[in-house]
Amino acid sequence: MKKMAPLKLPLDHGEEPQGHDDMFSELPDHILLCILEKFPGDDVRSLARTCVLSKRWRALFPPPLMLPELEITARTFVPAADGSGMVQLLHQATESFTAALRFFLAGGGEHQRRAIIETLRLELYLIKPNYLLDACHLVAGAIDRGEVRGLELVVLTGTPPFVWDAATAPENVRVGRFFAGRFMRLLAAAAIFASSLRALTLENLLFRSPSDVGTLLGTCAALENLTLDSCGFADLWSVLTIDAPPSSRLKELYLENLHAGGVRLVHAPRLEWLVCSEWMAASCPVTFGPGSAPCLEDMTLNNRAATWQSRFCLSELLQNAPPLQALRLGFTNDKIWVQPESPKALGPAFSKLQMLHLLNVFPERDLSWTMFLLQAAPLLESVHIEVSHNHACSEFKPDYQREILDRLKWEVPPGFRHHHLRELHVGGGIDAGKKFVGFARLVVVRAVSLELLVLDGRVTCEECVAAQLQDPSVVLSRFPEDEGDVDVMVNRIMDGISRCARIIVYSASNWAYEYRSNKS
Repeated sequence: MKKMAPLKLPLDHGEEPQGHDDMFSELPDHILLCILEKFPGDDVRSLARTCVLSKRWRALFPPPLMLPELEITARTFVPAADGSGMVQLLHQATESFTAALRFFLAGGGEHQRRAIIETLRLELYLIKPNYLLDACHLVAGAIDRGEVRGLELVVLTGTPPFVWDAATAPENVRVGRFFAGRFMRLLAAAAIFASSLRALTLENLLFRSPSDVGTLLGTCAALENLTLDSCGFADLWSVLTIDAPPSSRLKELYLENLHAGGVRLVHAPRLEWLVCSEWMAASCPVTFGPGSAPCLEDMTLNNRAATWQSRFCLSELLQNAPPLQALRLGFTNDKIWVQPESPKALGPAFSKLQMLHLLNVFPERDLSWTMFLLQAAPLLESVHIEVSHNHACSEFKPDYQREILDRLKWEVPPGFRHHHLRELHVGGGIDAGKKFVGFARLVVVRAVSLELLVLDGRVTCEECVAAQLQDPSVVLSRFPEDEGDVDVMVNRIMDGISRCARIIVYSASNWAYEYRSNKS
């Protein structure tokens, strides 16, 4: 088995290249730094080689480093497959990663100039604990010397995302628990390192219990951004509890492919943005305790709902939540998991809502069911709706009949008028033209202050366009293409109405048509 040579970084080479310094070396420091900053953030090898052109260049580099931002990514050091197993390759990558980190952060008394790395981004594998601990101590030393201010960390396992089925679940649980235990031990052994983290991303970890997440939040006192990707608990139905200490700085929480029975927010005093994408909960994925997130303004929920996951009311989810300013709901071209309900039930949470996005909506016959959201948000200013597009480049065809038989309906009171909605954007879908006309007119009639209506039938998938080039019979969209057909569609929407100041229509082939009408 061929062994990869260790990464050699010229820390101790004192000899100069033959000949005189090049003209670049005569440039002022700030110009040289601008040149060096052009290197990709994860191209650590090239960055290191560049600094040994001469002492003039090395003076700009660590220790300490003068670049304001530095990213060192372990993926960069994974060697090409040479017959070795993946574990062995990741071991070699971790060794090289640690060597690179030592090159950039190790202290040295010969340099008089001191500078600060405003943001240090590290991406590492949970492999070879001794090397990881060494890396943590290197960073802790740089933080202690004041050479690093902001620290961001991505923790990888090198394992594929969890797939919960009878055959693989036991092994997934074993591996996920193993790496979660290793991460928690690393966290405990590198307290200074952990207490300086501003952003943390974890993937494929199955914690022993919800208390581990509480320990994480307590240890990472400076944490502002937390991402849990394909994480959760060995007991799939355990609830992820977010109970941060009063001093917590956590502002953004991203939960993707969460393997838990739900999320319960108990205390997150500074949380402003919550994203929950793909959950395993049977119904409502998130619940708020009284006063748990007083600063929350922006929330995103996205899920491809399984047949066994039931619809839930947003009022149930947002009970005890503060009034939101922005809400995004994504349905991934599948079951619509929101249950239309009385706008009065959503009043407290929607009283300040200004922006609403509905993404990848199942292509039903109409969109009138979404009107209950407009009714519940009197201050809403912008609505974006994206209907799922049936990709011509894909052999997968969704089972429309199942959803059509269970189609949602909502009756809008005849006297309802919305006085703050300024913009409505509707796009996507192969039959978008038919769906857009009825819904757009429904909104235009009731949104008395509407200033901009955008109907977007563009097909942006390059593979779909390529499929049509190969087979002209492929239909990408039935959205109106020529000006005459677009005129007919717009006239149907605006018949007898003169409130909309501006209408923009994009055809499937990217032609843009603009209409203006005088306000009454």
